[in-house]
Amino acid sequence: IIYREMLMPLRVQLVETNALLQRQEKLASLGILAAGVAHEIRNPLTAIKARIFTQIRNLQVGSPEYQNARVIDSEINRLEKIVKDFLQFARPSDPDLTSIKPGELFSSIHQLMEPQLAKEKIELKMVLDTESVFRGDWEQLKQVLINLIQNAAESIENTGTITLRAYEKRIGPPPARGYLVLEVRDSGKGIRPEVEKRLFDPFYTTKETGTGLGLSIAARIIEKHHGMIQVEPTAGATAFKLLLPSEI
Repeated sequence: IIYREMLMPLRVQLVETNALLQRQEKLASLGILAAGVAHEIRNPLTAIKARIFTQIRNLQVGSPEYQNARVIDSEINRLEKIVKDFLQFARPSDPDLTSIKPGELFSSIHQLMEPQLAKEKIELKMVLDTESVFRGDWEQLKQVLINLIQNAAESIENTGTITLRAYEKRIGPPPARGYLVLEVRDSGKGIRPEVEKRLFDPFYTTKETGTGLGLSIAARIIEKHHGMIQVEPTAGATAFKLLLPSEI
C-alpha cells in the first residue's frame, strides 16, 4: 500500500522529470544552432523576396515568365515559414499569462477548425469536465492545440472524431499538485512504438514535407508554462494531454 500510494507516484514523477531535463538539454543545444542558421538564411531570403515581388509586377499575367515567378514566390514563402519555425524553436517567447476559461479557448478553436475538418468528414467535439479558470498564454496554447488537431486529422482515414476535453487531475504523493488537463484525442490509426519514442525530437517527422519542429515547439511552449505533455497511444486512437499547473 505504501509503495502504491507514495513510492510509485514519486518514481513515475522522477522518470518524467529526468526525461524532461534530457529533452531540455538537447533542445538548448539545438536551439543555438537553429538560431544561427535561421538568422543567416533570413537576410538573403528577404532580399530575394523583394526582388521577385518587383519582377512579378513587371511581368504579363499568364505568361510563362509570370508563372515561373509565382512558383518562386510560393517557394520563398514556404522557406520563410521554415525559418520562422526554426526561430520559434530556438528562441520561444515567454508566455503572456492571462486568466483563461477552457470552454472559451475550445470554442475559439472549434469555430476556426470545424469547417475545415467537416470537409474531411471529421467531427470535432468538445467535452468540458471543468470550467476552472487557469493562467496561460491564449495565443501560444491555441497554437499548440491547433497543431495537435491538425496532426490528429492527418492520422484519421476516411471519417473519424477528434475530441477536445478539459478536466482536472492531481499528480504526485500527498499533497499532490493540481493540474488542468487539455486533451486532444483522436480516433485515428494510433502511433507506432518506434515513432512514439521520437515524437518530440527536433527535426524528426514521418511526413513527406515539414520541418519536424511542430511537437518540439509545442513541448517548449508547455514547458514555459511550467507544465508538460503526455502521450497516450492506444490501438486505433491517440491522446495528447497538456498538463498545466492550476497555479503558476
